[in-house]
Amino acid sequence: MKFQGKVLIAFSMILFFSIHAFAQTKSKTPNYSKHPYWIDMIKDPNVNYFEAVKAYDEFWKDRKKPEQEDDIIGQKKTGAIKHRLFKTREQREEAERRKYALEVKKFEHWKMQVKPYVQEDGSILTADEKLKLWQQQKQQ
Repeated sequence: MKFQGKVLIAFSMILFFSIHAFAQTKSKTPNYSKHPYWIDMIKDPNVNYFEAVKAYDEFWKDRKKPEQEDDIIGQKKTGAIKHRLFKTREQREEAERRKYALEVKKFEHWKMQVKPYVQEDGSILTADEKLKLWQQQKQQ
C-alpha cells in the first residue's frame, strides 16, 4: 500500500507539471477579433505597422465598419424603454459602430500619415529619423 501511494503521488506530480508546461507553451498572441487592440497600438511609437493593420483588419473582419462619422451624428434616439432594455442584434452592432467611429477615423488617418515611413520589417521611423531624412532630401 505504501508503494502504491508513492507511485500515485509521483504520477500526480508528473501529470501536474506536464499540464503546467503545456499551458505555458500556448500561444500568447492576442485575439484581435475580440478586442480593439489597434486603438492602443497607434498610440505606441514603437508599434509594428503590419501588426497594427492586422489587428485592425481582424477586428473588423466580421463586423460592419462605420461609414462616416457625420452619418452617426444625425441619428435620432429611440425613447421607448423596451428598446433601451431589449436591443436587437442589429442595434447592438450599430451601437458598436457608433462607439468606434471616431477611432476608425483616427486609425485611417494614422495609417495614411505613417505609411511613407514604414520600413520593410514594419517598424516606423522615429521623429529624429524623419528629421534626418528630411534634411538629406533638402540638401539634394
